[in-house]
Amino acid sequence: MYILTQTGPLEKREDNIYRVQDAALEKKYTEAGYLQRERTYKIMRGHSEYIIHCYEFRHSEDESEPVVIIPEFLVPGRPYPLEVYLYAIDLYSSNPEKGQRWTAAETRKHFGLKTFAHTTLGRALKSLVNGLNKIIGSETAEAQTDSSGSVDDSKQSLFPTAASTAAVRKRSAWFLGGVANQDGQLNIDAYYEIARKWFEAHGRLLL
Repeated sequence: MYILTQTGPLEKREDNIYRVQDAALEKKYTEAGYLQRERTYKIMRGHSEYIIHCYEFRHSEDESEPVVIIPEFLVPGRPYPLEVYLYAIDLYSSNPEKGQRWTAAETRKHFGLKTFAHTTLGRALKSLVNGLNKIIGSETAEAQTDSSGSVDDSKQSLFPTAASTAAVRKRSAWFLGGVANQDGQLNIDAYYEIARKWFEAHGRLLL
């Protein structure tokens, strides 16, 4: 189980190491008898790799599901900070005349990344929309969904086009609303606030 803690953006550090600090949560779990450990993740920021150290709490050594305290910018299992994925989704959803390759190139340029593929954007977009449909419900979504609320890939073309992804674009645009990227100025905190409110309301990560 993951728990978000409010940390703000990942700042540049000479040693490229970021340690999550949340004294209140640490006290809560240690006083409840949890064993404290540490879990590490690696993410790319620009051309630099960062190591993120997070609290991990377990009831016992063989506890199957630990509690992991993660910063807002971390997407477990993915190599970039949260704002990279949401920026790409927001940009793609706000420019229906543009494709995923163009969006991926703009995202690489904006964040100074060596790599960020259009397929990465596609997976992040699908993850976001599926999560929205499952939690909020798909009755207001224009995307075609199966009985579980997931985007049905069989109803989309093998290679994504502006037409085949119109529904998921519209759904993600409705949710993100371009609030973090207005007048060419990126407001990363706005993305963190969206992720934080989503977690507080539904108890699950946005991506």
